[in-house]
Amino acid sequence: MSWRPERAASTQLELLRSVGYAAFGQHERDLEVLDLVYDSLVDPLDEGTSTVRRLRFADLNWALEVDVHGQEHLTVDLRLHPPGPVVVEARAADTDGPAAQRLVSFLLRWPGTARRPVRTAWIML
Repeated sequence: MSWRPERAASTQLELLRSVGYAAFGQHERDLEVLDLVYDSLVDPLDEGTSTVRRLRFADLNWALEVDVHGQEHLTVDLRLHPPGPVVVEARAADTDGPAAQRLVSFLLRWPGTARRPVRTAWIML
């Protein structure tokens, strides 16, 4: 039996659909969302292979750059533009183990200010 690209595409579409449904269920309607505008898995900036996954979330006022290192045990570096004091909370959907991919979103809050919190779009890490 040969491998068929149609089967792989169908599996990917089912995964994306289930992720979308899960993200919709965890959506907080009163928060602005920083959309995913770049993901190095989909659109690499350079031809070289990198062990770092780079993500960029943005809206008209803010941008959050995220570098994800590792496979099973993730290390995440965050950079906010414009820079300033911020509290970042990672929110993750439940999974079947510590090494499983999970749906993740970052919540940004500015304590002591009138700025409203913002959330990144949900993504699989």
